[in-house]
Amino acid sequence: MTAPTAQWLTLQGASELLDVHPATLRQWADRGRIRAYRTPGGHRRFAEEDVRALLAEPRSPELDLLMNAAVGRARLESSAGRLSTEGWYARFDEAAKERHRQLGRMLMSVLIRNLAHPDGAEKALEEARPIGREYARLAAGSGLSLADSMRAFLHFQEVLTLSVTQVESVQQAPSGDLNRHVSRFVNEVLIAMVEEFGELGGK
Repeated sequence: MTAPTAQWLTLQGASELLDVHPATLRQWADRGRIRAYRTPGGHRRFAEEDVRALLAEPRSPELDLLMNAAVGRARLESSAGRLSTEGWYARFDEAAKERHRQLGRMLMSVLIRNLAHPDGAEKALEEARPIGREYARLAAGSGLSLADSMRAFLHFQEVLTLSVTQVESVQQAPSGDLNRHVSRFVNEVLIAMVEEFGELGGK
């Protein structure tokens, strides 16, 4: 495809705007979900209007509440200095801390899409597993052991679990469906992280 006069974004710029992993964006382009073309150097460019359209996709109030609850809780813990007491967090430099936050937001975005379209759960898991593998690379690159890498990821899981509980508490008829879907999703990401850590030779 040749580039028209529309505004096009780099892979990194588009993925950051959407809060998704670059691997996810590549998959979307391969499936035709979002327009893309390759520069003479082989780099992908993504149509900004398609990116904006994906951002504007409607979600249910329940899923918006879950996203807001998780993001709000994570920000509260960070601003209150609670993470500074975690040994694994102290091993991250500022760039690693920011990347850790970005990966958390990416996972939340994939999870919300998973919950909004249960029939596409397997595709959502395919998008989430590369994020789990990047969690492993980030942790290993910061000198974390496998145990501390799991502690770092389980912190994200705890934030998410508490947020699910908050959402269910305001539902008129709470059910276990939300928690069950979230648990399956998070478990698959954790497995991907552990597998990648093993391939990296982490102990």
